[in-house]
Amino acid sequence: MRQDRTIPPPSGGDVLAMIAPACVWAAHFIVLYALISAACAPRVLIGAGGLILWGAIATAVALALALAPLLRRGPAGALRLATWTMAGISAAAILADAAIFLWFDGCGG
Repeated sequence: MRQDRTIPPPSGGDVLAMIAPACVWAAHFIVLYALISAACAPRVLIGAGGLILWGAIATAVALALALAPLLRRGPAGALRLATWTMAGISAAAILADAAIFLWFDGCGG
């Protein structure tokens, strides 16, 4: 006799946990762009030290938020794998975005 193995639909929390890391990465990119823009504005709104400090803080917070969905108990199977994959890709992208500060030597064109 054949058993019907239906997969329950994912809950809203499961889907949010899967897409949250990518949203955090996008927000981190915007924050870093705004920081560099503030440092390179004609009025120099923040100095180089502030740029590095706030960039490091934003990166640490973004990494924590992007990896946070891995701590929750979610569904097994493909959705769990997708959540882990999105968190890993987003964490790598956050670090790649922050790498600009390693080579940032000024606002020249």
